[in-house]
Amino acid sequence: MLITFFEHMGKTKREKSSFFPSVAVIVPCWNEETTVSGTIKSLLELDYPKDKLQIIAVDDGSTDNTLNILNTFKSQVTVISKENGGKHSAMNEALLHTDAEFVGCLDADSYVEKSALTELIRHFEDEDVAAVTPSIKIHNANSLLQIVQKAEYGLAIFVRKAFSLMGALFITPGPFSFFRRSVIEEIGPWRHAHGVEDLEMCLRLQMNHKRVENEPDAIVHTTAPRNLHQLYTQRVRWTYGFLKNVSIYRKMFFNPKYGTLGMFILPISFLSIFSALTLFSVVIWNTAIMVVREFVRFQSIGIQAPSANFDLYFIPTSSVLIITIILISLTFVLMGIGKKMAKDSIVSLDMPVYLLIYGFITPLWLGASLFKVIVGKSAKWR
Repeated sequence: MLITFFEHMGKTKREKSSFFPSVAVIVPCWNEETTVSGTIKSLLELDYPKDKLQIIAVDDGSTDNTLNILNTFKSQVTVISKENGGKHSAMNEALLHTDAEFVGCLDADSYVEKSALTELIRHFEDEDVAAVTPSIKIHNANSLLQIVQKAEYGLAIFVRKAFSLMGALFITPGPFSFFRRSVIEEIGPWRHAHGVEDLEMCLRLQMNHKRVENEPDAIVHTTAPRNLHQLYTQRVRWTYGFLKNVSIYRKMFFNPKYGTLGMFILPISFLSIFSALTLFSVVIWNTAIMVVREFVRFQSIGIQAPSANFDLYFIPTSSVLIITIILISLTFVLMGIGKKMAKDSIVSLDMPVYLLIYGFITPLWLGASLFKVIVGKSAKWR
């Protein structure tokens, strides 16, 4: 990924143009009373011709005050109210109310920068482009877990761009991904996809050999889960949805027809779930053995003062240590590149915090997701 990224660094950036086609932004909402107002306001401030922009807010059977809040914007926004049917049904309902040439989605807990739509839409001047994804940043990094996610999203900005350059994107994120309407009509509308409709849609695009690009300068700010329970529920849904959907699109695995995505990215993404759980199990097992060993030694000889033996002429050559140092260094580099692309500070406190914490909490939702798939349980939305 790093080689691919640097290979394309020197290429000329797509120039700004006067390409302003008709665009519809769909905001599916379900119990989003605390955030939806800010979402709509950010869309109304977009730097895009107002006569070419339609905003459609779909209340998907909310039980809180979401619909009343949406109705305060009725003079500027198309508001639709329907029974709860899931995000895919909200997206498809909105399609019936627009004839825009390009259609996008914005989750009701996200906020866009003014230039985001202009940056995204110019990719569609190339008629081969079917969809474009943005850069997503965390705007509310207050708790420790939100700080961890801030670094994670910075890394994801780099990964998403690298995947795009390799033709291997397999997620069109809910926060502000855009689609050519004619392509949606060709491959079909959104489907129920186990809570990850954005992943299923992108896999379907790739299966039909449609081009999906990424625009790092199109920046969207999203709301991160603030505690472990919220993060766990979100990530179980994401991982569970990934496993369920790749089982449907398993014919893409190791299939040269799908290039890097089929031969490398999808298989590695799938296997990484098992490798992460295996690595975590090994760490726990080795830690348990060390604790038992120290306990036995304590019973035998009691407490001993620790001794330090430092030799300037000795350099540890353990392959595990060397690989660990390389991987940690590379992770810092990739996070730094992602942060630079998103116009953030290249080095920040969230980066080491991410490395210290993330590997210990990820197995919680990876294991739970795998268990749910095996026993046939579904993952909750929230």
